[in-house]
Amino acid sequence: MEARLRQVVELLVGEGQVTWTSAKPLPGDEPGPRELFISVGSRTEALPPHPRMLAWKLPQWTRRSVRSSTGAVLLSAAELEAFSRELRQGQPEGSLGPLTLRVHEPTLDVVCATLLAVYRLLHGAWPEGADGLADYVGEWEQGHTESAGDYERALGTVFYAALNLWPSSDEGRPARELVELVASVVERVHSAVELAKLPEVLVPVTISRRLKADELLYRAELSRAQRVQLDLPLGEQENAPVRRVDALFLSSFQDVTVLRLLARSDEVHTHYGQGFDFMAIHIARPGQSKPWHAFSLTPERAGSLANLAGWLDELEGDRLPDGNPRARGKRRFERQPNDYSDPWYSDGYASPVGRSTMVAAPYSGTRLSRRELWEALWDRFNVGRNVRILRAHTVFARPFLWRGPAPDVELVSRGFRRCDLSAQGVAFHPAVVNSFLGATHEADVLHYEKPAEGHNVRVSVYPNRLVVVWVERPRSQETSLYQLAREQAVLAESKELWDLEPLRGLQAWLAPLGPERWLVYGAYRISRGRSSMLDDSRSMQGLFHALASGTEPSLEKLPSEAAAQSRRVLRDAAGETEHWLSSTGGARIEFLIEEEERGPLASDRDFLLFLLTIGQRYSAFETSRRMAEVEQRYRTSRWQSLRPARSVRSDVMLFTNSLWHTRVSEDPDVNARYLSWHSLHGLQETVEAMKDQAAELDQYKRDQFDRMVGILVFVFLPVSLACGFFSGAQFQEMSPSVGIPGATTGWLVFLGYTAAFTVLVFGTVFMARVMSWRRR
Repeated sequence: MEARLRQVVELLVGEGQVTWTSAKPLPGDEPGPRELFISVGSRTEALPPHPRMLAWKLPQWTRRSVRSSTGAVLLSAAELEAFSRELRQGQPEGSLGPLTLRVHEPTLDVVCATLLAVYRLLHGAWPEGADGLADYVGEWEQGHTESAGDYERALGTVFYAALNLWPSSDEGRPARELVELVASVVERVHSAVELAKLPEVLVPVTISRRLKADELLYRAELSRAQRVQLDLPLGEQENAPVRRVDALFLSSFQDVTVLRLLARSDEVHTHYGQGFDFMAIHIARPGQSKPWHAFSLTPERAGSLANLAGWLDELEGDRLPDGNPRARGKRRFERQPNDYSDPWYSDGYASPVGRSTMVAAPYSGTRLSRRELWEALWDRFNVGRNVRILRAHTVFARPFLWRGPAPDVELVSRGFRRCDLSAQGVAFHPAVVNSFLGATHEADVLHYEKPAEGHNVRVSVYPNRLVVVWVERPRSQETSLYQLAREQAVLAESKELWDLEPLRGLQAWLAPLGPERWLVYGAYRISRGRSSMLDDSRSMQGLFHALASGTEPSLEKLPSEAAAQSRRVLRDAAGETEHWLSSTGGARIEFLIEEEERGPLASDRDFLLFLLTIGQRYSAFETSRRMAEVEQRYRTSRWQSLRPARSVRSDVMLFTNSLWHTRVSEDPDVNARYLSWHSLHGLQETVEAMKDQAAELDQYKRDQFDRMVGILVFVFLPVSLACGFFSGAQFQEMSPSVGIPGATTGWLVFLGYTAAFTVLVFGTVFMARVMSWRRR
């Protein structure tokens, strides 16, 4: 290394003349007599420029389109010359007096700017590669990653890998190895193109190995990262158009800049093949009190993060991470939306004309967890906010066991009235209409309804004392997909629906059956013309899945790959309607290119299919449970096996013959959805298991019956023969040894007695067989 650069390095890393400090200046503070501000400090536009405040985000530099503090140093040659004369007063020739450098963090921009500034103070000139270094650092500082160069050889990545390997001191002084690395680059490389691909001799072997390992670590991090799509506004207006980007929410011990650079160049794992433009990165090293977060958008792409920092600052609240109150006072930036002293930082605060492309954590740390920040960003930029739902009609259904008196009498006494749903089921077979839709009083399933508070509460009474309570919730006001999914999730999980007057009186008679939540099914009309793109991204598919299943559309509950594969999505021939079916609900989504006037949404055959399969599902479960109870009683009580199974067999017959149809309609689309519900509910496997259970119970009853017949034949019949013989002999008052069959009246009595007892025994067996068969 040449002598002049060596002198600069020794001056910066030595403990004598240069004092480094990372203490943050208060708003409006100016540098002291022998002090330089590098990338720190704030100053209003009304004040004149300060010659020793070298932070490119200050108004005095943004007006001159400076892109980095290194660039601000190159434009301050005259000011540095004057400052050098001040430092040399009273000092030996060729040396400087004590100097204080106040810096934010030893970033690439800070170290390069400090190196050039001290070089100018010492030697009154710039090193040969100063212009190329300023151009490269400006591109890096602005986030233009397409100009950063090869990951394993670029100055930016090499620098931050070295910073991790040789961390700076607590007061902000960079390590000697780091300063020597930058000095050797300035000496050997003189253009921005060369800085994007450094000579191999300048990259230490340990750094080279680390950069090669970073790629593998990044791939490993992808397995636990959250990859979603976000809609970023193109302007600050409320209804500004948006641009959809791939976002990567990542947590890692790797360097923030390294991860951001790797993610932005990753086109393989992104949905749109453009890399991850928006990131939330969290670093929590052991012993580090400040969690670091950075949210960035590639500057060359359209989109803005304006007002995000202020919104996060309000989310932060009025407490510091240690629990103490946050200080309020003078704003650090003129465009800062609040007066917190340690705000979330946005590069839009310092730029009067540029859009915001980056948000960083407050200087004093944050009390918000990584998950809270992820969920907050997902909520603010959710893709479903720009999908407009014109109309919605949702049914919330839940199965119960009726524990009270006769359901029909009780429901009528509480103001419910009998209803006939056969008009909505004209597409179904007559057998389904007569059995399920309550067309006659002899129907297997009866339906009752009672309007209340804009809703319609219905109760469907099945055999086995199974009832399904379902609440119709119409909505004619326009809303967004994300907002509607959130509302439905709250209703499905909360007790709000129980506050309806018809349901408050029924709670005493309803025993929960199945999950402790409402199942949902809805019909929705979506305007394509007023919605952002409805693509097949994970976020959009996840929102539709949340709408269909009634789950919360949060980042934490985005459907897994298994859930996505288990759902059914059926489309009509024209592609204008999709049917989403899940194990906890479903949705019929109608897409309109133009907002034409159509009839109101209401319960129709799709809603009835949903209710039909719910009844079948829980009827099968309840029938199977009751059969298991009967079998248990048979196996634990010897005399219970002689009693009939009462209504269990009839329930099985009802389920398999009346409600279990391989086809419910001549319409193939209706049948396809019906079979999809069966597959999702596992009804085919349930019925097969129930048939096996019934066959096992029948076989056990036959074995018990045959055992009882054996007892009758081989125990009671010989006794009856002996009794008949002795009674016949005694009838004639003669010894049994002299009786000749057919010659005496006593033997005629004996044969008649035996015949009558035989007919009684085997007649009982025969009648029991017949009656048992008839009950089955």
